[in-house]
Amino acid sequence: MVTVECAELAEELWHHRAMAEEDPDFQDELDEWHDYIYEKDILLPLEQSCYQGVLLPSGQRAIRLESCPELMLSHLRWFFELCPSHVKSHLALRISVLVRLDRVRRTGNPDWRPGTALPEPNEPTFFRPATLKFRNYSR
Repeated sequence: MVTVECAELAEELWHHRAMAEEDPDFQDELDEWHDYIYEKDILLPLEQSCYQGVLLPSGQRAIRLESCPELMLSHLRWFFELCPSHVKSHLALRISVLVRLDRVRRTGNPDWRPGTALPEPNEPTFFRPATLKFRNYSR
């Protein structure tokens, strides 16, 4: 988490940084909404709603999230509608960096789109039944 906390908002969001510095309840709200994101498991949809840690406009988010399950989308909409904008921008940056760092660690590439996702394996190799072959060595 230390690396994530070092991330800084983009220059065009300077007013969100100023609002956060002036808001006495900023840290409490940040913690509450952070917990909500983890409870509802909306890290990936939130990361997909960003470009380089900055939230995309709603139309572009809708295109990126068209294959997202409806339950996740309802939780994400709740977050977008009720979270204060300065808290939302800080959380979007943190979650975006966190998810991308984890993806780099696992796959070697920080970018992911449904079209480039690896297919699910057909069957787990651990539970594959053993193959027994009888060979006739008496020939």
